[in-house]
Amino acid sequence: MTEIMPLRGFDFHCHVDLFPDPAAAITLLEQNQIFTLAVTTTPKAYPQNQRWTAESLYVYAAVGLHPELVAERQNEIDLLESLVEETPFIGEVGLDGNSQHRSSLPAQKIVFLRVLSTAQRKGGRIVSIHSRRAAREVLRCIQEQTTPDRVLPILHWFSDSLDVANDAVNLGCFFSINPRILKSRQGIKLLRSLPIERILPESDAPFASDEKSDKLLTISDISQMIASVRGEDANMIASFLIENCSRVLKFAGIQ
Repeated sequence: MTEIMPLRGFDFHCHVDLFPDPAAAITLLEQNQIFTLAVTTTPKAYPQNQRWTAESLYVYAAVGLHPELVAERQNEIDLLESLVEETPFIGEVGLDGNSQHRSSLPAQKIVFLRVLSTAQRKGGRIVSIHSRRAAREVLRCIQEQTTPDRVLPILHWFSDSLDVANDAVNLGCFFSINPRILKSRQGIKLLRSLPIERILPESDAPFASDEKSDKLLTISDISQMIASVRGEDANMIASFLIENCSRVLKFAGIQ
């Protein structure tokens, strides 16, 4: 990995390939100096994402298999494992226990465990993880298959209890949060309770917003948002966010 340029912001979970014009979205992120983890929902989508981002100094493609798609695409697990060999970034992966996907949980778990095992073997892997209605099982899988010196888990848009969040902190997990977290009382409680040194910004665009907006993801604006919820100094929060993001990028081999 080469050194990235000076940054104005970070986005640790964005579906760049689901925008009407992914190339234009990448150009916008480049112009605004926003480091972006471009997650994918299927392994077959990764090669095109890698081509789009190959020359980018700011946008990095991740290989994933969304748990909502495992029922129909679990046969892509071999491809997923082979692509984990090529990139330090993995996502979106994980478990989904929502009613319409609960029947595929056994298959989801097989896929997730294999991904984590491969990430552990390779080391230096960042994993963006979906955990809706399955957070406790997600943590069990992380604990079973990985160690914090080899794999850095980021819980994307976490929505479980504060007790489970605390268990995740103890396992070494980070949490990527987006402005939509302020729409729920539980989300506000979570943002207030998390250690500031484990918080990372994300957009989950285009799902969590009507359009991609770099303004929401600049260090300054994210810091102001968090400060307004936590009652802390925005400059202090900005310093922590920069340090948090730097730790993650260094773990991935980006200096």
